[in-house]
Amino acid sequence: MINYRELIKISLTDKEAKVYYTSLQRGPETAPMLAKLADVVRPTTYVAIESLIEKGLMTTYAKGKKTYYVAEPPEHLLSLIRLKKQEVEEKERQFMGLLPELEAIKNIKGEKPNVRVFEGKEGLNTIIETILKSKTKLVQSFVPYDQRNDLFPLKERREKIIDPRIQKNIKLQIIYTSKDGPAYKRNEPEFLRETLYIDKNEFPFDCGIDIYDNFCNFYTYQSKIMGVVIENEHIAKMMKTLFEMVWEKYK
Repeated sequence: MINYRELIKISLTDKEAKVYYTSLQRGPETAPMLAKLADVVRPTTYVAIESLIEKGLMTTYAKGKKTYYVAEPPEHLLSLIRLKKQEVEEKERQFMGLLPELEAIKNIKGEKPNVRVFEGKEGLNTIIETILKSKTKLVQSFVPYDQRNDLFPLKERREKIIDPRIQKNIKLQIIYTSKDGPAYKRNEPEFLRETLYIDKNEFPFDCGIDIYDNFCNFYTYQSKIMGVVIENEHIAKMMKTLFEMVWEKYK
């Protein structure tokens, strides 16, 4: 058998649920008696009754010198649920109208960058999937080749990164270090990839960086593995400039 708490789930307050449930069981009754039976203090009972009347769940009539209150049939609860549904739908429509303006405010130039942190190898995979799902056509990367390969072996990279990138027609420019010297051909059209080797002894890389659109992604592959995604037009533009400075100087 249900109790009054079930009525709280359909947008009645605790006191409203107690009073309505008691009235439904008792039939027409005075407010003081409803307060006693529902175990609700009398002033609060009057407030609950007024609210229930406004919601169409309770009516009142006078008999002699007394005022009686009676719960409307439970079917009226369905009308209340439908009304709440309509209110939610209206709020959703209003919000969808505001959404473009809210997005515009979020993307105002000069606002603080949007920064997200992802931990572990799975976190890095999430960042990579985000790049592959984007509309970018060029990614520029600084890569510590040895560290990255220890975490992401070639077979795994080929399956999860290289092949999907080629299918999406995303070109890649890499500036990388490697303890064993150059690991790539300078230009590999079949992989949509251009590379530039930098002597690790001269300029050691301790993290990886991907730059595309308005994003800069930073990766650590050793110790505590993590990725930091920064979304900001000016930071991304500056990082692209630094990449191209190195690219032009050493290519």
